[in-house]
Amino acid sequence: MNYQAYIEKFKFSNIKTTIVSEITAADNSNYVIALSLALGAFLAFSPAWGFQTALAIALALVFRLNKVLVLLSVNLSSIPPLIPLILLAGYQAGSFTLYGKFQNQVPDLTNLKTLGENYLQFALGSFIVSIAVGTVFFITIYFLLKIFRSK
Repeated sequence: MNYQAYIEKFKFSNIKTTIVSEITAADNSNYVIALSLALGAFLAFSPAWGFQTALAIALALVFRLNKVLVLLSVNLSSIPPLIPLILLAGYQAGSFTLYGKFQNQVPDLTNLKTLGENYLQFALGSFIVSIAVGTVFFITIYFLLKIFRSK
């Protein structure tokens, strides 16, 4: 088997082309496409880690959204460089919401014991961040589709 040819398929330009073609070729309205991607982004930043994919499929079925696009954007939380940023954003947003200030000392959030001790703060902050990210995704994608797509 030619592994080099197989690996060539996973270049960033090929992945980007596939994603853009999936979005523009979808047989849905701009509203449904934007809502599908926004729901996935919302769930990616939500505190429902471990259940995001199941939740994404269930909500896509209930709301009759594009399941492929929801699954595409829910996997944002699986990109390794984003994981610490998602944890930190949720923790700091929760800190600001509960205490009115950001914390200078952030505990090791990759440790389950530490995360459990700070779960309320993390969950509240993650929910706030996920609402913001989902809203920004929806507005941005909807207007980009309105400009560049004719449906």
